[in-house]
Amino acid sequence: MCIVGGGIAGLVLAVEAGAAGLRTVLLEAGERVGGMLAPVSVGDGLLVDGGAESFATRADVVARLIERWSLPVEIVAPDPAGAWLVVPDDSGAGVRRAPLPRHSILGIPADPESDDVVALVDPVRERLQPLPASEPSLHELVASRLGEALATTIVDTVCRGVYSAPASRLRLSRVHPQLWARVQQTGSLTAAVSDLTTTGERPGSAVAGIRGGLWRLADALAARAEAAGVAIRTDTRVTHLDSGPDGVDVRTNRGGVRARSLVLATGRAEIDRLLGRPDGAAGSPVLLAIARIHAPALDGHPIGTGALVAETVAGQVKALTHASAKWEWLRDELTPHEHVVRLSARDAETARFDAESISEAVTRITGVAVRPSAIRELRVCRWDAQSASVSSGAAPPPPPGIHLAGAAVAGTGLAAVIPHAQALAADLLVHPPTSSNPRPIR
Repeated sequence: MCIVGGGIAGLVLAVEAGAAGLRTVLLEAGERVGGMLAPVSVGDGLLVDGGAESFATRADVVARLIERWSLPVEIVAPDPAGAWLVVPDDSGAGVRRAPLPRHSILGIPADPESDDVVALVDPVRERLQPLPASEPSLHELVASRLGEALATTIVDTVCRGVYSAPASRLRLSRVHPQLWARVQQTGSLTAAVSDLTTTGERPGSAVAGIRGGLWRLADALAARAEAAGVAIRTDTRVTHLDSGPDGVDVRTNRGGVRARSLVLATGRAEIDRLLGRPDGAAGSPVLLAIARIHAPALDGHPIGTGALVAETVAGQVKALTHASAKWEWLRDELTPHEHVVRLSARDAETARFDAESISEAVTRITGVAVRPSAIRELRVCRWDAQSASVSSGAAPPPPPGIHLAGAAVAGTGLAAVIPHAQALAADLLVHPPTSSNPRPIR
């Protein structure tokens, strides 16, 4: 088997195939595997997540993956303080900061008249109505039942911060299938949220991480795959595929491989390029700034574990994660009054991060003054992330012998990507090709 793409999907497939005795090669264009699970240094040898830093716990797929392969990593829970929202105040000139509604999913509240919802928008009651024949966008679904203000101020802000896409480009069935199924059963958004939320649990706390950084999960999977005999080749970019009845020829910048079975575990744009398709809906680029700051004013964690910023609030930042408030292990690695924050740009193409812009954004979002001189380390990371599917249209199937995995086909997040990769691996191992050994092309 040949796997193209060393993100979490490719690594899960590689581990499964290698453990089953299938001779397997994994090709990764970058200098390391892991995709958006990648470390970055913030000084003094401290490595933190430069990409994804948590995963949803609504399913226990990560815990089961770690247990299945005895991976030497530890799942940790975030601080339960939860996340906040930053929205325009009534004048429009300033901002209002408030915790995300306690009983909510994707910003959709179980009780739209509760105090923590009213702190952000005027109270409303759900307008119950039949679901349309075809699933609307998440924005349309929420606005039609709970009003435009709640859909725009709360739900859209959450979606832009979490999925790098507006609610108008997302569908509930893709970003939270369990909630969509419950909506179909109950006929009510609020009742469905109420059924699925836990009393006392803060939004933003229904996630977990890995002690030392989520990137350690990718490294552990890669080590497990190599121990099972998988050949992992980094700095290897696939330039051409040629599929035929006897298998697939894979041409790269470092030679070629012929295999009976090929899995493309890459982003949508790369899949389209390799299959010769017209450019499809590519993922939204993500620009992250990770800053190590000496700021006693942040010791009180003024916005909990971070904040999502409404599109109508001025500035280039759509989300701030107070990483050292969120993760105890990271807090323990820092000296007194030091903090690590992660800022996500609203527009990855135009945003510019430096000490001045970081201090301005942190001050505006948290409400406490942080000077540029307080920023001790600054790292900027760009990712061409695959956002959740925005279209109900299905792409044409790949040629025989070629299979697809990863967020481009499974949906966003480890909770979607891992089980999809495991199911594909199980199918390929139950129905292996006649000759599955990848071998060099001479």
